[in-house]
Amino acid sequence: MPNIAVIFPNEGSQYVGMGKEFYDRTVNVRNYFDIIEKLLDIKVARLCFLGPKEDQQPTAMAHLITLLGDVAFYDPFAQNKRKANLMMGIGIGEIAALVVAECITFPIACQYVYKRAALIDAFAKKHGGVNVFFSGVTLDKLEPLLNPPTGPIVITQYLAPDTFILWGPQASLTPLMDRYKTIRTVRSTVLSPRGPLFTNQAIELEMQCDALLTECLGETRLFPPKIITHRVSDGEQINSPTDVRDVLVKQYSQPVDWNRAVKLIIDRGFRTWVEVGPKAIYGDFIRKIDKNNRVCNVENMKSLSIAVQVTSS
Repeated sequence: MPNIAVIFPNEGSQYVGMGKEFYDRTVNVRNYFDIIEKLLDIKVARLCFLGPKEDQQPTAMAHLITLLGDVAFYDPFAQNKRKANLMMGIGIGEIAALVVAECITFPIACQYVYKRAALIDAFAKKHGGVNVFFSGVTLDKLEPLLNPPTGPIVITQYLAPDTFILWGPQASLTPLMDRYKTIRTVRSTVLSPRGPLFTNQAIELEMQCDALLTECLGETRLFPPKIITHRVSDGEQINSPTDVRDVLVKQYSQPVDWNRAVKLIIDRGFRTWVEVGPKAIYGDFIRKIDKNNRVCNVENMKSLSIAVQVTSS
C-alpha cells in the first residue's frame, strides 16, 4: 500500500446533498451530524441534504458544514482499512486535519469555527474589498498587474503555478477580470466576501481568536498530532500543542502557499493523494503542480470505492 497524503478542503466546497449516502449507510458518519445537532441545536442534516443553497452560504454555516463533511467523510475511508500517512488542509480543512489527527476534539472544533464566524464577518465588513478566484495566468504575468492606481491587489492563496485567490478593491479587481474575460484559458470567479483573510491584516484577529479558543477549550488540552500533519502556510510539520494552537489562532495571518506545501510533501515521497470532503477541488491543483501524482477524492460511495482501489497499490 502506498504512502497516502490526505487533504481536506476549505469552505466553498459545500453543496446541497453532501454526505447523504454516507449518512444513510454509515452509523459513524450519522453520529457526527448528531453531535452538531445536539451541541448547537442546528438541523445540520436538513441543511446539508435539502439546503437551500442560500442557507449554506453564511460564514457560520459554510464553515460548520465544511468541517463536518471533511471530518465525517474520512471515517468511511478509514473503515475500508485506509488511513492517512500524512495530512494537510486549507482553512477549515486545516482544522479538520487537526481533528482527525486527534489534536482537538470534534465538538470543540465545531464550537470554535461556528463562533469564530462572527469575528470573520466583522473583519470582512471592516475591510471590504472583493475576493476572487483567478486561474490561467502565471505569477510572472500576474505580479505586474497587482498595483493599479485604484488600489493594490493581494494574493492570499497560491494554489498552483497559474491559480490564485486574490483580494483587493472592486475598482482594481473588476478591470483585471475584464482584461482576461475573452481568453478561454483564464477563469475568474467572485467568491463569498471574507475580506483580507490570509494576509497580515488578519493579525488583528489573533487576540480575539485566542480568547475564543480558550473559551471553547475550557479545561480540555490540545495534543500533538497522532498522524503527521503539515501547515499549509509554509508546508512545515506541526509537532506540538503549541504548534496546534498557533495554527488555530494564526491561520488567517499569512498567505496559503499550497504550491510550496505540496511540493515539499512530494519531495518526501508522497505521490498518492486523497481529497476527503465535499467536492474534489484541491486535487486538481496538485495535478497542476506535478502531473505525476495519483489523485482521487472521497465524497460519496462511488468516489470512496475508487479511492479504495487507487490506494490499494
